[in-house]
Amino acid sequence: MNTNQDRKAQRKRLLTLVQGAVIAALYLVSTFLTSAISFGIVQFRIAEALAALAILFPGAPLGLFVGCLLANLLNPASLGIIDILGGSIATGIAALLTYRLGRSYRRSLRAYFLSKQAADRPRLISRLIPLLAPVIINAVVVGIYLPFIIQGADPTLPVILISMLSIFISQSFAVYALGLPLLLALERTPVARDAVL
Repeated sequence: MNTNQDRKAQRKRLLTLVQGAVIAALYLVSTFLTSAISFGIVQFRIAEALAALAILFPGAPLGLFVGCLLANLLNPASLGIIDILGGSIATGIAALLTYRLGRSYRRSLRAYFLSKQAADRPRLISRLIPLLAPVIINAVVVGIYLPFIIQGADPTLPVILISMLSIFISQSFAVYALGLPLLLALERTPVARDAVL
């Protein structure tokens, strides 16, 4: 590799780390600013809107994992190691899958930035499908274990199914109603251009 390529690769690695750090910090802060609704068997984590960023930014999966890990670790009403690790790993895996599934989205966005042709804009479906990963994975993983670790919850099949449905609904709202508009707004910025070019 020549020096120019080395610098470009170093810049890209640094940018990925910075993206991850910023997303982790935003996840942690937004979880604690809304802590009254961010924890429990019925929860709504506004921070999960940031999961939509995993479709665009390579640093997002690590940032989401670290942000969720810190939020669960610092939760004053901690639910223990299962929640600390289980929720964080589920969020991290979902973010990695979102990034992988977002390949065609990033390719379309790159083509659009290079051509400026409206026909090259990413299709809605290329945004929607990758965003299913955080919704489904968190609903299944977190929805199953929460009734077992929350004191007073009765981990029967109906309670587990209600827990899964509750997480599915709250994740869907966070990712699609909050995260998708955030992603659409970012598409029009130099930040998105730098991420795909």
